[in-house]
Amino acid sequence: MLHLTGALSSAETERRSVRPTPSTSISARSVSKAFRLPHQKYTTVRERVIHPFSSGSSEVLPALRDVTFDIRSGEFLGIVGKNGSGKSTLLRCLSGIYRVDAGEITVQGRLAPFIELGVGFNEELTARDNVIINAVMLGLTPSEARRRFEEVIAFAELEDYVDLKLKNYSSGMVARLAFSVTLQVDADVLVFDEVLAVGDVAFEWKCYEQFRRLRREGRTVLLVSHDMEAIEGFCDRVLLLHEGELVDVGEPAEVVREYRRLAENPNVRLGRPRARRDQVPPSPDKSSGPVAFGGDFRRFLTLTWTLAAANFKLRYLDSALSYFWAVMRPLAMFGVLYLFFTEVGRFDNGVEHYPAYLLTALVLWTYFNQATQTATHSLVQSAPLLRKVAVPRGVIPISVALTSLFDLCMNLVAVLVFLFALGVEPRLSWLEMPLLIAILTVLVSGVAMLLSALYVRFRDMNQIWLVMTQALFYATPIFYVVASLPDSVQEAALANPLAALFTEMRHALIDPGAPSAAAAIGGDVRLVLPFLIVTGVLALGVWVLRRASPVVAENL
Repeated sequence: MLHLTGALSSAETERRSVRPTPSTSISARSVSKAFRLPHQKYTTVRERVIHPFSSGSSEVLPALRDVTFDIRSGEFLGIVGKNGSGKSTLLRCLSGIYRVDAGEITVQGRLAPFIELGVGFNEELTARDNVIINAVMLGLTPSEARRRFEEVIAFAELEDYVDLKLKNYSSGMVARLAFSVTLQVDADVLVFDEVLAVGDVAFEWKCYEQFRRLRREGRTVLLVSHDMEAIEGFCDRVLLLHEGELVDVGEPAEVVREYRRLAENPNVRLGRPRARRDQVPPSPDKSSGPVAFGGDFRRFLTLTWTLAAANFKLRYLDSALSYFWAVMRPLAMFGVLYLFFTEVGRFDNGVEHYPAYLLTALVLWTYFNQATQTATHSLVQSAPLLRKVAVPRGVIPISVALTSLFDLCMNLVAVLVFLFALGVEPRLSWLEMPLLIAILTVLVSGVAMLLSALYVRFRDMNQIWLVMTQALFYATPIFYVVASLPDSVQEAALANPLAALFTEMRHALIDPGAPSAAAAIGGDVRLVLPFLIVTGVLALGVWVLRRASPVVAENL
């Protein structure tokens, strides 16, 4: 263990000279949190259909029990306890990552949790990209993150490695970079969970100095650590948890002695609180946990755009071939379908510019299919992030849909070239295309939110959706046009929002002589039906995601 006696003595002197302000920064009242451990867990729709009325027996693991305390503004509070005492669970509840089962937590100001350094780092990106992404997740705007980048790199002592991908960094370099980002976060309350060991001796001295700076600035800091030397040196008070209960809170030296007594007493049972059979956690008194969208719409959009841009950059970062293959996918499918449906099926009979329609419809379908299939797994694949950062859950599936929208825009460039090559003349009606794509994006977003939330609970949802998309492909006029269907079938077919969009696309973009969606369905009034379906899918996706968001991190 590194002994920084001088640094800690200075910190302790400073601690004793600072008088905390009387205002309360965090208030926890009778907070309880438990985790259900089912004996038989049904994780698929098939199992739920087979056992529709079986709730299954379960055990409950109490992690926190009736914990009450206050933290004063500007206070440096330590939290100690043996492994399994509930420290990390308490931090996640305070940070809004977990929803409490009972009690209430109030936080004054903005809280930034550092449950693990470097959450959201991607080893395939450079330090610059990772710093901006991580800083935005922790509350900075992209412009603020870019402005402070040089300071972050200088503190981490990584000036010579800025352009290297993180996979080429040592673990110590990554930790130093991550800790440097945390120092830039302008939060009122900072929560640290075992983040002190981030480098060599000299760098640890710098970290301790930054802790002293936070004190001078009047920040409220929560520090979980097994380093009792640091706890005694920095903290104004220390909170001791044991088996999920608050057993002591007070002066650091006294509480540390009590902690050591519990740790050394062989009669005190180690590990997590004992699970109790056939009980369920109480219903939450107040839903103060994770949310789907959050109250700050601007931050939601910023996070969504940042993650989507990072995913897009990862996809096309090092190879022009990546873009080539992204364009070739719908083109290859177009070639196969065009040869088959023109030479064998004769679906092109009477269809003006059939190749242009087929290609455009395939590109739009690829966007819908790719976005929804990828979004299905998005929340589960983001489990490490969602367990450690209180990002709005809706950011994840919406950013996936946005990345696919970027792909669509790139593919539409190739489509325009193809249209001009076929002699399709531009018209004012082309201005309808952004509106049609916007409506399609609303539909994609609703499906993405719905599937991602359901997949957390039902792990066969991806297989179910795969079958549904195959059926939907043939029910949507892609290789045929709606006008080729019998009149009695057209109105029913156009209830499918994709069919209405593709039909209007053909009229606006390719053939002005083709019937519009309104004409094909029998009037503007009937056209309301597919748009009501789009609205309904979006509303359903929002509702399901809102209900699932408070417990997503626990169910992953």
